[in-house]
Amino acid sequence: MIRLVLVEDHQALRQGLELLLGREGCDIVGTAGDVEQGLELVRRTEPDAVVVDVGLGAESGIDLARRLISERPSRNVVLYTGSLDVDLLLEGLDSGARGYALKEGPPQELIEAIEAVCAGGTYVDPRLRPALLSSSAVQRQPALSARERQIVQLLAEGLTGDEVAARLVLSAETVKTHIRNAVTKLEARNRVHAIALALRAGEITLGRA
Repeated sequence: MIRLVLVEDHQALRQGLELLLGREGCDIVGTAGDVEQGLELVRRTEPDAVVVDVGLGAESGIDLARRLISERPSRNVVLYTGSLDVDLLLEGLDSGARGYALKEGPPQELIEAIEAVCAGGTYVDPRLRPALLSSSAVQRQPALSARERQIVQLLAEGLTGDEVAARLVLSAETVKTHIRNAVTKLEARNRVHAIALALRAGEITLGRA
């Protein structure tokens, strides 16, 4: 059972998510409505994952994600938003969050995002592809090797590092090395940011993500 914290400023939506995710087998260890409450709750409970609304009233859920991950990089944060704004999307990916889900999708998609990050993978909503490919997205000049491109593609499809290693018959350490190299070449903060930048450059596709 995944232990989960929800940070959402709209009470009705927060309560609705709590019920839905609880029915799907998640253990909701606490909910919060603003940045400071969310920060304190996560520090106190250390859940398996944190679902954070990007817009927390006058505050920023992205700032909360950045603070949580800065304190402990292993924290699994899924940003949850109703916005397709390109700048906001790239800022969210740059925060270190490993999941990015849209509110317009069914609850099952949010659950898939939570399960993916808790399993060591990443999740970016497929509907965000147009924003990632837009001309206003961050410009990069990646030079990924064929193996790095293959591994980043599999990560984009939701596989964990261990699953990629098994699929390609490589050691887990070799896969980690390729991922680190890809992140460095793309000047990305983390895996999910690297996926976004590789998509932007046309190095990989999101057809099966």
